[in-house]
Amino acid sequence: MFPIASESKDELTVSAEEVRAELDAVFRSPPFRRAERSRDFLSFISELTLQGDSARINEYLIGSEVFHRGRDYSTAEDSIVRRQALELRQRLDRYYAKEGRNDPIRIELPTGHYVPVFRRQSETLPDSIPRFVPRHLQRFNFRKASLGILAGLAVFSIGWIVGRWPAAQVSPTVLSLDPVAREVWNPWLNDSSGVVICFSNPKTAVVRHSLQQTEPDLTANILPVSSVAEEGFRNVFDFPPGGALYLYPSKVQTKMGEAISAVHLAAFLGRAGVAIQATESRLVNWDYLRKRNFILLGNNQANAWLDPILHKYPFKLGHAQAKAQMPVGLGNRRRHILNTSPLAGEMAEYENHVPKDENEPSQVFALISMIPGLGDGRKLLLINGLDTQVTQMAVEFLTDSKRLANLVSRFRQAAPDHHGPWHFQALIRAEVRDQIPTLAELVAFRVL
Repeated sequence: MFPIASESKDELTVSAEEVRAELDAVFRSPPFRRAERSRDFLSFISELTLQGDSARINEYLIGSEVFHRGRDYSTAEDSIVRRQALELRQRLDRYYAKEGRNDPIRIELPTGHYVPVFRRQSETLPDSIPRFVPRHLQRFNFRKASLGILAGLAVFSIGWIVGRWPAAQVSPTVLSLDPVAREVWNPWLNDSSGVVICFSNPKTAVVRHSLQQTEPDLTANILPVSSVAEEGFRNVFDFPPGGALYLYPSKVQTKMGEAISAVHLAAFLGRAGVAIQATESRLVNWDYLRKRNFILLGNNQANAWLDPILHKYPFKLGHAQAKAQMPVGLGNRRRHILNTSPLAGEMAEYENHVPKDENEPSQVFALISMIPGLGDGRKLLLINGLDTQVTQMAVEFLTDSKRLANLVSRFRQAAPDHHGPWHFQALIRAEVRDQIPTLAELVAFRVL
């Protein structure tokens, strides 16, 4: 039962008895009849709400009480609640599209929340907050929106002071999420588990000698050197006898192009209510990749996950090689993109070109790969520029309505019988002048 602006019982418009009667009808319907998990989920959050305890409802409580996760349960590592919330919303939508379309009461679970909303189907809701959301949740939404605006202004100010890159601004066209943008991004927008943006960060380390044996500090990723490797390290670096050797991370960095790309993606996806988290490639493991939707940024020499993920796809990332590693007579080899099956007019390799004339723009390349994730229902998006500026440009390409319209048109020509989400690789070329990327264009693509 929910007040509009007062706690007075006279202003309650949906009674607990009406809600419980509606729950009975919902649970007897085909979408819920054999869906025990969805019934338990909806029953639990509805009863707490009807009892006035909706403030207690959160992901951890649902995972513990409804899905019986143990004391080691972590919402970051176990997405059971987010997955089941998405399924519950879908089942409610199916019910009210058919059996429940004439019911007097409608039960909804707003995207991004776990507190149900009960309303009369004849009522029209305002565009901002559903009329019967509890007041504490309304206050939370306004506070969160305010903090989000302040955080966005802070990030933009930093970008303006440090780099003054015009592309850091997110245009209204990008934020509108028009139909063509939704066609490409729809699987990401409808997944309540959100997205993890992964910055490139090499797994490099230094060896340090400690006079005393200490316990590894796992929170700082400090690990002891194995006994097999210790002798070799002592001989090469002439460490004194005694003590112990430890590995410490030595390089923690994120390029400016990746940072601006992440702000751009967060604004774009946040417009559709997608929850965003961030991490570094050195902190990721295969199990983490399997459980979440990931956007991986950067190049393959700073992000070790890119090569094994792309190994079966037609476009791959090539490594830079020093002159000593190249055949006699050849110089250094820069990072490049490999095209394993070139079509007519395409090249087998694409490498950044820096002209001798400073007045001429550099030609730089990026690879976009929107592909299935490693776990059931998971998604992967790899945006990998051969340098940081073109990573930024590739993100803008993938969130710009006009460019997406051209991309989808090309997809439909190449795969006229395609159904379902688009999985693809796209090779992007851009010009760079004074470290500012401009004039991005599609060079090649594959619909997978």
